[in-house]
Amino acid sequence: MGEPTVRHLGGRHGAPLCVVAHAARNGLGASAYQTWAFRRADLTAFRATPFRCENGQCATMAQVRFLEPRTQGTARLSALLGRLVQDLKAPLGGLGAGARVALALALPERLSGKERAARQALAELEHAGTDALGALGLAPLFHPIARGHAGFAFALLEAHAALAKGAVDAAVVGGLDTGYDADVVEARIVGKTLFDGENPRGVIAGEGGALLLLLRRDVAKSLRWPVHGTIESIAVGREPATAGSEVGCLGLGLSRPARAIADRLVEEGRQIDWWLTDLTPEPLRVQELQLAWPRVAAGAMPPEARFELLYEHLGDLGAAAMPTGVTLAIEGFRRGDPAGQCCVVTGSSDGGDRGVVLVAVEPGPPR
Repeated sequence: MGEPTVRHLGGRHGAPLCVVAHAARNGLGASAYQTWAFRRADLTAFRATPFRCENGQCATMAQVRFLEPRTQGTARLSALLGRLVQDLKAPLGGLGAGARVALALALPERLSGKERAARQALAELEHAGTDALGALGLAPLFHPIARGHAGFAFALLEAHAALAKGAVDAAVVGGLDTGYDADVVEARIVGKTLFDGENPRGVIAGEGGALLLLLRRDVAKSLRWPVHGTIESIAVGREPATAGSEVGCLGLGLSRPARAIADRLVEEGRQIDWWLTDLTPEPLRVQELQLAWPRVAAGAMPPEARFELLYEHLGDLGAAAMPTGVTLAIEGFRRGDPAGQCCVVTGSSDGGDRGVVLVAVEPGPPR
């Protein structure tokens, strides 16, 4: 299992990663603000799709409404990526012509293989992302991280390394995923993990994406750009207990990286004010979080702190869950709902990767 990889930023650990702009699109909203507002209003993005379950019911999903319903899979992700880059057009344009920009994207685990379909999908996404950034006069460098739910944490590690050594001027880091794909639906039907109105352990698929524009603090200061939030800790781990394995779940793959961040907060006299998780109804995920939460929360998460599931309103966002959580933390803390400054966002991939990110936001007027 091994020890987690942990990178603390900010304070005595050096400069943090500064979030100077962010964008999110999903079944609830076309922006991070709309997503926060509609979740706050307790709305959900769930509705029937053309896909059929084995019992004849139309599969429920949390789909993005502006996407063409006759497209699926990679075509939807490419369109979504193009829209998200356009949402960041103004700040990206402010970087100046020729600026080197890393595009580090967390993507579904199904794109990690060497099959022709996976390679083609990555090529299409690279084309969509680099074209969108290139049209703004930027020099993009594409970094796909096909690790699913936890992929965003790995993307942040790559982006931080590139920024720290001056390989790029800025980084656009985020994640994309969709369950609106016949192959994905078929795999869930075969695996008995698709919500069909009868199976309480079945998953309601979601889709969406979120991007963060990250700069070093000195660059943000020189450009006189406001900092919306800071990435202060990134931790990744590995859980050997996965679906279909015979290994018992101890929850250490998530507990250890999350506890490393909790220990840092306690040492600095801070606390976890908000925990956002990608938890779904699948028994193994539930068991893991039941083991991890008390270990991490002890002494670091007071009774008034919030613990919330993205799934309840947005379905299973997959690789888009963690970056969406960070954008929600920024929107929520800036508006004082919830109160606080420190949010921990966690992600657990089907293949065993675990990711934990600490985002800190100074309260103040929304930007």
